Amino acid sequence: MKEKKLETSELDRIIREKKRVQFYLHMLLGLSAGCGVMIPTDAIYTLLEELSAQEASLIQKGGN
Repeated sequence: MKEKKLETSELDRIIREKKRVQFYLHMLLGLSAGCGVMIPTDAIYTLLEELSAQEASLIQKGGN
Protein backbone atom coordinates (compact mmCIF):
# COMPACT_ATOMS: atom_id res chain seq x y z
CA MET A 1 0.00 0.00 0.00
CA LYS A 2 2.80 2.37 0.91
CA GLU A 3 4.58 1.66 -2.41
CA LYS A 4 1.38 2.51 -4.32
CA LYS A 5 1.15 5.82 -2.45
CA LEU A 6 4.79 6.62 -3.32
CA GLU A 7 4.14 5.85 -6.99
CA THR A 8 1.06 8.10 -6.95
CA SER A 9 2.94 11.00 -5.37
CA GLU A 10 5.79 10.51 -7.86
CA LEU A 11 3.29 10.51 -10.72
CA ASP A 12 1.69 13.69 -9.38
CA ARG A 13 5.13 15.32 -9.17
CA ILE A 14 5.94 14.37 -12.75
CA ILE A 15 2.60 15.69 -14.01
CA ARG A 16 3.12 19.01 -12.19
CA GLU A 17 6.64 19.27 -13.61
CA LYS A 18 5.38 18.57 -17.15
CA LYS A 19 2.71 21.27 -16.83
CA ARG A 20 5.28 23.75 -15.56
CA VAL A 21 7.70 22.99 -18.40
CA GLN A 22 4.87 23.25 -20.95
CA PHE A 23 3.87 26.63 -19.49
CA TYR A 24 7.40 27.98 -19.90
CA LEU A 25 7.66 26.48 -23.38
CA HIS A 26 4.51 28.31 -24.45
CA MET A 27 5.85 31.53 -22.94
CA LEU A 28 9.12 31.16 -24.87
CA LEU A 29 7.32 30.37 -28.11
CA GLY A 30 5.08 33.42 -27.66
CA LEU A 31 8.07 35.61 -26.88
CA SER A 32 9.89 34.21 -29.89
CA ALA A 33 6.95 34.93 -32.18
CA GLY A 34 6.41 38.39 -30.69
CA CYS A 35 10.03 39.43 -31.04
CA GLY A 36 10.64 37.69 -34.33
CA VAL A 37 13.64 35.74 -33.08
CA MET A 38 14.42 32.04 -32.95
CA ILE A 39 14.77 30.58 -29.47
CA PRO A 40 16.25 27.07 -29.35
CA THR A 41 13.71 24.77 -27.69
CA ASP A 42 15.27 21.36 -28.36
CA ALA A 43 16.31 20.95 -24.72
CA ILE A 44 12.77 21.71 -23.55
CA TYR A 45 11.25 19.14 -25.91
CA THR A 46 13.83 16.58 -24.75
CA LEU A 47 12.89 17.24 -21.13
CA LEU A 48 9.19 16.85 -21.96
CA GLU A 49 9.91 13.53 -23.69
CA GLU A 50 11.83 12.29 -20.64
CA LEU A 51 9.03 13.33 -18.28
CA SER A 52 6.45 11.69 -20.53
CA ALA A 53 8.46 8.46 -20.55
CA GLN A 54 8.67 8.50 -16.75
CA GLU A 55 4.95 9.20 -16.52
CA ALA A 56 4.11 6.34 -18.90
CA SER A 57 6.37 3.98 -16.97
CA LEU A 58 4.67 4.79 -13.67
CA ILE A 59 1.20 4.48 -15.20
CA GLN A 60 2.11 1.14 -16.78
CA LYS A 61 3.63 -0.08 -13.51
CA GLY A 62 0.48 0.96 -11.64
CA GLY A 63 -1.75 -0.89 -14.10
CA ASN A 64 -0.03 -4.23 -13.53
